[in-house]
Amino acid sequence: MAEINIQEDLNAVNDQITKMVEELNRISTARDQMIQQIQNMNGVAMYLRGKLPPEKQQEQVVEEVVEEAPTAAKKKSKGSEEGDDITRTVEYP
Repeated sequence: MAEINIQEDLNAVNDQITKMVEELNRISTARDQMIQQIQNMNGVAMYLRGKLPPEKQQEQVVEEVVEEAPTAAKKKSKGSEEGDDITRTVEYP
């Protein structure tokens, strides 16, 4: 029967865990940077909308960036004909 070197296997698993954690940290940093860029662009857009003349301003709908994960299942209420499709928006004058 082949012998199993537990220490080598443990070292290999620990190395893989370390690599995965490093990759997760890189992805998390990139996500945080993208969130900051989106927030900056939203601020610029709000500033520019405020500079438009009143006759040029229109009601604009911008979807919010939702930080939470979508829920897997929602229960329908008895009086609901539309279902569970809920869209979160922000309206800017």
